Amino acid sequence: MIKQEYSRTRTRATWKPRVTAEDIPFFEDEASKTTFVGISGATDVYQTGTGRTLVAELPYAHLEPSVKDARPKRMELIDEKDLPEEISMTYRIDGGFNNNCILFSWSIAQDAPYELSWVALKTFTGMQMKYALPKKRSPLVFALADEDAFAYCNKIPCEECAFRCKSGFVIYACFKELGIVSMPMDRISMLNLEQIKR
Repeated sequence: MIKQEYSRTRTRATWKPRVTAEDIPFFEDEASKTTFVGISGATDVYQTGTGRTLVAELPYAHLEPSVKDARPKRMELIDEKDLPEEISMTYRIDGGFNNNCILFSWSIAQDAPYELSWVALKTFTGMQMKYALPKKRSPLVFALADEDAFAYCNKIPCEECAFRCKSGFVIYACFKELGIVSMPMDRISMLNLEQIKR
């Protein structure tokens, strides 16, 4: 009999974690063109719901609204559906139970005035962030562990079934000359939708 090996990154969660639907807030000081991320405030982490439906309410979801003329100002996010045709971006969930990761891919038309600056990934337990280093080619890989690595199955790559293990994750991609684009990770493959209808 083969002994089952578990990696250190494998989740020990017995049911799917959940996180607040609120976006991570990004702020910009227009004078210096500096971007800030709001990660905490007066409210501590707490959970709503009961039993298997607990939702993590992380501090960034409860920051006090800024005064109208205060600096830095909260940035408006761009919906992925409103991307200029010169930019495309997508993701893939990979790795199964033991080595879960998100691969974020992008492409920009050759003469377009845009450039990927950084990408942040909202997860069940917080956020990861990566810069697109000079000459970096697609994809960027976000390694996941613990609750963030929750998976219903061990399919490699993910088949994007109706269970949507990473529902609640959001990818934020900052493009120079455009702004921050928000892409929720809630896609279900058309193949799986057809199977559900049957």
